[in-house]
Amino acid sequence: MKNKLTILLFFISINWTFSQEKIQADIEIINFLGRVPQKTESNSLSDNLLRILYYEIQPNKYPKIGYLNTNGEIIIEPKFNMGSEFYNNYANVIKDSVYGFVSRDGKETYFENYTDVFFYYGNTGIAKKNSKYGLINRKGDSLTEFKYTMVSNFGFNHYKCQTENKKSHILNSEGDIVFNKNLEFDIQSHYFDKDSILIYQEIIDKKKLNGLVNINSEIIIDPKYQEIYFINDNKLYAVKNDNKYGFIDKSGNEIIPTIYDEIGFNINENLIPVSKDGKWGFIDRENQTKIPFEYDEASAFLNGLAFVKKGDNYGYINTKNKVKVKFNLKKTKYTFFTNDLALFEENGKYGFINKKGKIKIPAIYDKAFPFINELAYVEVDGKVGYINKKGEEIIPVKYKQLWFENDGIIRFAE
Repeated sequence: MKNKLTILLFFISINWTFSQEKIQADIEIINFLGRVPQKTESNSLSDNLLRILYYEIQPNKYPKIGYLNTNGEIIIEPKFNMGSEFYNNYANVIKDSVYGFVSRDGKETYFENYTDVFFYYGNTGIAKKNSKYGLINRKGDSLTEFKYTMVSNFGFNHYKCQTENKKSHILNSEGDIVFNKNLEFDIQSHYFDKDSILIYQEIIDKKKLNGLVNINSEIIIDPKYQEIYFINDNKLYAVKNDNKYGFIDKSGNEIIPTIYDEIGFNINENLIPVSKDGKWGFIDRENQTKIPFEYDEASAFLNGLAFVKKGDNYGYINTKNKVKVKFNLKKTKYTFFTNDLALFEENGKYGFINKKGKIKIPAIYDKAFPFINELAYVEVDGKVGYINKKGEEIIPVKYKQLWFENDGIIRFAE
């Protein structure tokens, strides 16, 4: 599968950045609908990974943004030019070109002296002043000098702050430098792993090579890999050398040699999808083949099933390589089961099947996304809403745009 290597990396390393554009001559907005940091510090639970899928849902134009509860009741009227999800009771908003945030009870706070303001799961936010970035608290007090060319969230409670020479300090939520004070490391990570380890890069013999360093600036692994990837595993990192892939442990020991053409970054059911000589199979952590290399494509296991391709057809297998859903499916964008249902396509429309391949919700939707927390986003004739597992509309399919629930609140566009 051509993009197998990169898809999960995208999920776990996606980082909130600014994407500015004009929606009217006098209104400049940040595209809050774009990207926010993955919840890496909660160990990347599968539902958190799935939330990332919803950030690609984009409106064709920018109407006013408001907020619903999960019963479809409006709790904050649509009046913002842009708005983020709710994070711990607050959402970032822009109204009339002024940046700020709104609380769950509708109280609005704005910052006349800053632009590009964004808070994540805490009381420290990114802001811009006089063309430079820094950190502020929710009162608008500055926590750092405004001297950085770029600031991004680095997990939940840290910030990656780029200097003029394009190297970065890592700051905590109080604005103190906790890593790379002397800028000796070229940081490649988007977050600390759970053991406060980062990926860094050096140029050696004109080659960019990557190693690992901890928060105390102690080298864990010298730079010797073409790439190192944090994955959803507590013990292993994926690595690349000479365009082949393998895995190392946190001491740098080679656990699985770099012999595979492609790999999947999800290790579930103790099985890893890998590709060799044009075929996909599954290995365990000891590099023992558990499912033969007989598939043309293979996704990672999730909830006991993996979506695979053999010849021109797709189906689902279990961890014993037994076919659980027959090879008569078309490939959809989201090839996994959530809340015991998976998407299927029929005649250009989308519905949901169960783990036996039985149709539970017929293919009547122009677009549909996986179930999360018992709700699925669907679209019919340009209108969107949410359905439950019975196919009942919980939030009517009548909105121009909805986003996914966070903290029990759903953004909508009127």
